[in-house]
Amino acid sequence: MMGIGKERGFTLIELMVTVALATVIIGALFMIYSQSVSAYRMENQFLDLQERAKFGLEHLKRDLRRAGFLATPNSGTDTDVCQPPANTLRAIVVHTNSGSVTEPWPGANPMIQPVRMALFGDFFSGKLFRAVGIQGNLVYLQMTPDFPATQAEFDRLFNANRYLRVVTQDQFEIYVPIQAANYSEASVTTAVPIPTTSPDSPCGVTGFGEALEVSVAGFVRYRVAQDTRPGAPEGKTDLIREEMQVDGVTVVTGSQLVIADYVVDLQLYDLFFDTDPTGTNPTLTRFDYIEEVASEGGGGRLGTLPDAVPQDLRFVTVKLTVRTEGEDENFTFQPRQNVHAPLDGYELTTMRGACRTLTLASRVQLTSLAVRNMKVTGP
Repeated sequence: MMGIGKERGFTLIELMVTVALATVIIGALFMIYSQSVSAYRMENQFLDLQERAKFGLEHLKRDLRRAGFLATPNSGTDTDVCQPPANTLRAIVVHTNSGSVTEPWPGANPMIQPVRMALFGDFFSGKLFRAVGIQGNLVYLQMTPDFPATQAEFDRLFNANRYLRVVTQDQFEIYVPIQAANYSEASVTTAVPIPTTSPDSPCGVTGFGEALEVSVAGFVRYRVAQDTRPGAPEGKTDLIREEMQVDGVTVVTGSQLVIADYVVDLQLYDLFFDTDPTGTNPTLTRFDYIEEVASEGGGGRLGTLPDAVPQDLRFVTVKLTVRTEGEDENFTFQPRQNVHAPLDGYELTTMRGACRTLTLASRVQLTSLAVRNMKVTGP
């Protein structure tokens, strides 16, 4: 008679080996999962950083190319400007160390000194209009196909924060601040009368001013500034584009636009100026850093003093740095050694880790200034 067989179970050793193997496998799977999630998060952060930096850089490049477009590069030295305005109009003025930097503790983000850059030109329409008549400080415009289709568009273009540019029969340029505009009459009122020619002064409008070229010009400014909007995270700084009043200094209320979020640095470098004074033999001279040519110290080529020469700028490289929204505790912050060194991280709080950063740079040709080539030619 056969006996009933006994089923053999796991021994304690086998059970412990099984548990150990399961623990190792689960740990490995968790590590792979954790690394995959971390890599995915970093990839998304990088793509977001790249998108924001590229968008901001494209805006900067577009407006830089239009600096001096349908406008004088420098009314202080431009012989084509008829009766220079009270405030000198310059295509580009740069101030160094003029942006906002977050400091959770003193010296937390050393050697970050964003520049502030003001540009002058037609950034608003790029269109030329024709006058049908000029009487004192009233300029009547022709209803061409380019004429604004609505009153709102007309008022946005011809507003009191901009200059009206009038080109005379002798190709002199007149810049007068706009005071008001009337869409129904297709007229623009200027703050001062448009000058007329006389035996003593050929600088002005002859006759009724019909068919003269008319356009608008004004100032825009780029800077890195604290985000003061309601609900903005503490320490958040952005790339701001804002319009300036006719003095080139005062911000137009409500004109501030956030071009790129979480921007921490804006720099200009590799600046090339045409230093040939005759206009017959272009000579490009390179200046490595903006401090060599900006307002504070340096040569003042892009400053506000009378000897500034923004009209001679031909090329400049723009560098924009953005950061992640939050800090990564596994990211080791590397303090910047000088203002021109690569920026590797940004301290936002006193906690462990730092924000990751991404920098994009691009060279820009100052097309409008090169075309104008405002040089003294001949003997």
